Amino acid sequence: MIDFTIAQEYTLPSEGKVYKQNVNPRVKLRSMTTAEEMKRLNHSDRPYKAMSEIIDDCLVSDLGISAYDLCITDYQYLLHRLRVVTYGPEYKLTSTCPYCGSVNKNVLNLDHLNITTFDQETFDKYSEITLPVTKKRIKLRMQSPRILDDINIDSKEQKRRSPNMVGDPAFLITLKSLIETVDDVKYEEFKLMPFIQKLPMMDTNYILKSAQKLNTVFGIDTQLLNICSNCGLDYTSSFRTTSEFFGPSID
Repeated sequence: MIDFTIAQEYTLPSEGKVYKQNVNPRVKLRSMTTAEEMKRLNHSDRPYKAMSEIIDDCLVSDLGISAYDLCITDYQYLLHRLRVVTYGPEYKLTSTCPYCGSVNKNVLNLDHLNITTFDQETFDKYSEITLPVTKKRIKLRMQSPRILDDINIDSKEQKRRSPNMVGDPAFLITLKSLIETVDDVKYEEFKLMPFIQKLPMMDTNYILKSAQKLNTVFGIDTQLLNICSNCGLDYTSSFRTTSEFFGPSID
């Protein structure tokens, strides 16, 4: 049978420089087939794992790591590239003008989204921080699809075991996942959790905001510039993944 899949080469935004193991930043990705779409539509308690397996299946070249363990920005980049190589770059989406409330329909070219590549100085600025109150030195861990799935699973399990618990356990679990070392020491969980719980909120906020920065210092720029078709004013909106992403309409 003739192979009608399409393959294209791409370079990871991280350039493979944020990993402890060797990661090939130059990858070749083929288009999805019906078999991969069936896997995508299958319900999973670990949706990132399912999608990572599809990316792994569609990788023609050896990445050196599963997409499940990529930093989330490289994963999102490959997700976008998989969509482009499978369905093309045109993506229909809507946004609401904040000035007049009009709903604007646009066709975004995914190939035209800005991609920020790795910069060591900017990365270092947010990956190792000193907390403003306690002055503890924190090395942050970049989030991965596996970590995000684990946070979701662990949160559900804690809620199941303690249905009357106060607050969302995902908050503490997320904080725990972000901290790699404290003053160059890797804490065991029994020590890390009390440390987090006693942190002044200013320090906690600093960790969360630094982690947000760290996960956006390279990768796809998801802020979109729009012009309202009704009032003509410019406004920005955030990129959203809708059913058009992996099931584009044909008219």
